[in-house]
Parts: sequence; C-alpha cells; structure tokens
Amino acid sequence: MPMLRQHYLPASAVPDTNQLLTQPGVLALVNFGDACVPGAQPGIIPLGMPSLSDQPWEVIRYGDSVAQRGVDEHCHWSLIEDVLCVATWIAPEDCSDIEAATEVAYGRLFRVIQAKGFPYPFRIWNFMPDINRGDGDREEYKKFCVGRQRAFDDYHVAPQEYPAASALGHHTKGAVVYLLAGRNSGVHHENPRQQPAYHYPREYGPTSPSFARATSLALRSREQVFISGTASIIGHNTQAVGDLQQQLAITLDNIQHLLRHVEHADAELSAIRVYLRHAQDVAAAQAFLGARLPADAVNFIHADICRSQLLVEIEALASPGV
Repeated sequence: MPMLRQHYLPASAVPDTNQLLTQPGVLALVNFGDACVPGAQPGIIPLGMPSLSDQPWEVIRYGDSVAQRGVDEHCHWSLIEDVLCVATWIAPEDCSDIEAATEVAYGRLFRVIQAKGFPYPFRIWNFMPDINRGDGDREEYKKFCVGRQRAFDDYHVAPQEYPAASALGHHTKGAVVYLLAGRNSGVHHENPRQQPAYHYPREYGPTSPSFARATSLALRSREQVFISGTASIIGHNTQAVGDLQQQLAITLDNIQHLLRHVEHADAELSAIRVYLRHAQDVAAAQAFLGARLPADAVNFIHADICRSQLLVEIEALASPGV
C-alpha cells in the first residue's frame, strides 16, 4: 500500500516546480537553500539552510490525488487525502523576539489544522537564525522553547501529545515552522536511553523542549515511524564533546535503540537528514555513515544544533516491512 515518502533530488531533477506540484501524490517541495521566506506558492517550503550533498530539493509524496493548496492565517497548506502539510514563516524583524514570534506562529498553525479537520500534528520542523546566540536563559533556542510551550499550553496540548520534531539554526534571516498533521492521533514514543526532553532539568532553560523522540502513525494501514532530530545525548547529558565520529556513533546507537524499543528494529530508513554544524565535516561524516546508512536516502545539511557542544543531529523516517 502507498505510504508517505520523502526523497531528495538535485536541482537538475526539478526544472519546473509548478509542473511538479501538479503531479498526483506530490504533497510539498522542501527547498534547501539560502532563503527562509514564504514559498512562491503553497507547496514550496524554503528552509534557509543549504544542502551539502547538492540535493536542494526534498519531495514529500502521499496518496494518488493532486494536492489541494491554499493560504490561510499566513500559512501555506497542502492537502492530499488524510495528510495535511502546513508551513508558516516568521519575518526577520519578528525574529528579534523569537519567544513571542514562535507562540504567534504556532497559534496560526494550530488554528489552520483545527479548522481543516486535521488537529493532530505528527511531525514538526523548526528552523531559525542564531539558535545558539545568547547566554543562559537568553539563548535563542531556550526562548524558542518558551514560546513553543506557551502555544502548546494555549491549545491544551499535553506532554504525552507532543509529536516528533526537529529544531535547528540557520545562517540567514527569518524563521519557518512546518508540520504534517492527520485526522487521528499518532503514538508518541520516548527512548529509554534518553530522558524525555520535556522532563529535562532546569539547567536546559526555563521551559523544557516540547517534543517526543518519535511518533508512529498508520497511514493507509501502514505504520511509519517519524524519528525526531536525534543527537549524542544519553540521559540528558551531551556525550563526546568535540569528537564528530563518536557523536555520530552515539547518535546512530540512539536511533537503533529507539527503533528496537518501538519493535521496528528492521525498518527501512529514508528521508535521513544529517545536520552538520561545520560544513567542512561533510567528508568525514559521509565516510563514517557510508557503510551504515543507505546513501541514496541521506542529505547532509549545514545547520546549527540546539546545543552548542553538539556537532551533528540526525532525523529519519522509518518504514517497517517495506
């Protein structure tokens, strides 16, 4: 049965985005580049962070129909059957107060998914400038977490309902939040090797990060596991500070431990994003991961990680029984 798929393409494979968006089953096009601005039309989602693999496009496919698209509440949305994709951008001038802007942006997203009858987000991505700027509680990431938590509280989203998510920093202006949502709730999972992020101790900020380590969801009766951005963290502590290979190894171990925990250890991984803090680390990361991950399913992205000691973060989509 058809499943949700995310796959990467070089620029030469996407000569005409308008034509691609009208193909049956194309839900959205994610663009890895230097601009974090609203897409030229609904269905195009520029993130503001470049691909280090020369794969600037990700195609999200689902179902057999041509997507419905529109704009509401300053959100671009695309809909195919029982999956809704919604994106909203934060203007550069509003990023000066990322806490307040995040709460407003999430409010827009929640109003749209509720109005369209898809009240259950199962995967969220967050990309913002200068994520590690600021000291202590004034770090941009910590302020973002406060704004996100306020929005979850505003819309009565309990910790056990937090979906899979990633939050990374880019080196351009503006921010974007986009999500996938369904008509029914997924199942949200934690990793026994890691403390739930929403239970982190006070040292990580006034509000703990609001996400699950993964969310599984049955789409057209085929369960898939959406794995959150995962890093070299055991318990709540950063591991292997300054050592890229060890951080990569621990991150992969965390992902495999999570998949074993949700009883999908043999699931096929796709839509793998390897976020690297330092662009010059791409060759070393490719060499390390080459024998461990399917090369055609990996995209290396230049991004800042939510903790300044982290050099890499990895997310993926796991599809059991493919």
